[in-house]
Amino acid sequence: MRKVAVLFGGSSCENEISILTGVFVLNILDREKYEILPVYVHTDGGMYTSPKMTDLNVFRDKKYGSFTRIFFEGGVMYAMNAKKGKIRRLVKPDVALNCCHGGLGEGGGVSAIMEWNGIPLASPDLTTSAVFMDKCLTKVVMNGLNVPTLDYIRVNEQDYEKRGAFLLRRVEARLSYPVIVKPAHLGSSIGIAVAKDETELKAALASAFELDSRVLIEPFLKDKKDVNCAAYSMNGEIFVSEPEAAFGAGLYTFEEKYVKRTEDGAINQKGRGKYALNAEIRGKIRAYTKTVYKRMGLCGVVRMDFLVSGENAYLCEVNTVPGSLAYYLFCERVTDARAFFGDILEEALQAKDGKTKKLVGTGILNTVRWNGK
Repeated sequence: MRKVAVLFGGSSCENEISILTGVFVLNILDREKYEILPVYVHTDGGMYTSPKMTDLNVFRDKKYGSFTRIFFEGGVMYAMNAKKGKIRRLVKPDVALNCCHGGLGEGGGVSAIMEWNGIPLASPDLTTSAVFMDKCLTKVVMNGLNVPTLDYIRVNEQDYEKRGAFLLRRVEARLSYPVIVKPAHLGSSIGIAVAKDETELKAALASAFELDSRVLIEPFLKDKKDVNCAAYSMNGEIFVSEPEAAFGAGLYTFEEKYVKRTEDGAINQKGRGKYALNAEIRGKIRAYTKTVYKRMGLCGVVRMDFLVSGENAYLCEVNTVPGSLAYYLFCERVTDARAFFGDILEEALQAKDGKTKKLVGTGILNTVRWNGK
C-alpha cells in the first residue's frame, strides 16, 4: 500500500482555505489503496500530524493539543518531542500531495522540502511554484509565451514611500481609472480593491501594503467575466478542462469564492458556470492553458484564472495549488474526485523513475593550498 503525505495549512492568509482543501482530500482519497499521512503546516511554520486531522472541527475549535510535531529527514517522517528530547521514526512516504494555498507552502517551500528528501510530489516543482506565486513575475513569463495579460504597474512599498506622487500620476496617465489593486503574492481575492479615483487608490494601496510589500495595479474591466480553466498530465498527455465562467461583472471577492461551502469542505458548486462563453473564447483559453502547462513543465493539477472582455481573454494568475485541487473542473460528482486524485498520485509515482541525475565531483578542494588550522 502506497504511503501518501498530504500537506496543508501554512503561514499564509489562505491557511483556513488550505485546511478546507486538506481535510477534503484526506477524506476523499482511497484508503483501500493508500495509507494517508496528514501533515498540517501551522502558521508558526511547524509541521504536525494526527489521525484526528480528518475532522474539520478539530481545526475550527483549534484543538491542536493531540498533534504530534514532525519533520522530514532523508525521505523519512520523524516525530519529535522537544520537552523530552526524543525523536522517533514514523514512516517513509512514497509520494506527497501539496494542498497548501499561498505563502511559502504554495510558493515553493513544500516543493523544496519534498525534493530535498527525494519524495515524489504530485504538484509543481520549486521553480514554477515560486514564479507563479508572484503575479508580476507571472506577467513576465506570459509575455515570453505570448499569452495575453492586462497592462499593469508594479509598485514596491519602499518605492511608493519615496515616489508616491509620481506613481499616482503615472497610474492615471497610463491606466486611467477605475483600476484594481492586488497584493502581488496573495490569492483568493484577499486584499484586492477597486479604486475609481486617486483618493480611493491611496486607500487601496495602504490596505494592500499591510499584507504585501509588492502590489500590482491593473485596469478594472467593468464588462468582464472571471473564467477558470485547469490542466493536468497523465501518461505523457495533457488534459485541459472546459473553461468555467465563475463570475460576471464586478469584483470577484473572497466572499463570492469561498463563503458558501458544502459540509465536506469542498467548494460549493451551486451556480458555477452560469455565464456563457462562445466557442472562440473557450478555444483560446484552453490553448493558453495548455501552452503554459506544457512550456513551463508543470505537473499535478494547475488552475489558471482569466478575465474575458469582449473577444479578448487575459491570463491573470496561475494557481499551482488550486482550491479543492480544482477537481470540480474535471469531475461531475464529488465522489469522482477519489479516482481523479488517485490518477495524479500515480502519475507522480511513475514520473519519479529516471529523474535521479549523476552528481559530478570537481576535485577542486585537492588543488587548493590551505594553511589554516
